[in-house]
Amino acid sequence: MVFILAAALLAPLVVAATLTPDPRGIGTHQQLGLPVCSWPAALGIPCPSCGMTTAFAYASRANFTAAFVAQPMGALLAIAAAIGCVIALGVSLTGYQFQRLFDPLLNKWGLSAALLLFFAAWLWKFACMSGWTQ
Repeated sequence: MVFILAAALLAPLVVAATLTPDPRGIGTHQQLGLPVCSWPAALGIPCPSCGMTTAFAYASRANFTAAFVAQPMGALLAIAAAIGCVIALGVSLTGYQFQRLFDPLLNKWGLSAALLLFFAAWLWKFACMSGWTQ
């Protein structure tokens, strides 16, 4: 069962490695046949996940600086997926229970920090797309 988790964590990184990161920091998802994001087109603002696919594509190439610039939360999620995959493989091969290492993070403070990072990353995309960072 843990091996399935490792595969599920690895899958988006493998798919991202097949994509060419869009230098605009958004739009990479269109290579998967998905439509243009409607938020920037209709509202002129980025959606909360704008740039995540681009960040994953950069992170899968170990270009972490570009990944963080494209979407900081996407970069963190890609890194977490890679680490989680390695840990899940370790559990499936050794039986060692790594969850004790993560128990301190799985509480209301860990969730609050994750939500704060998510919204901070969204604000970063607002700044990037409005030209504040240029």
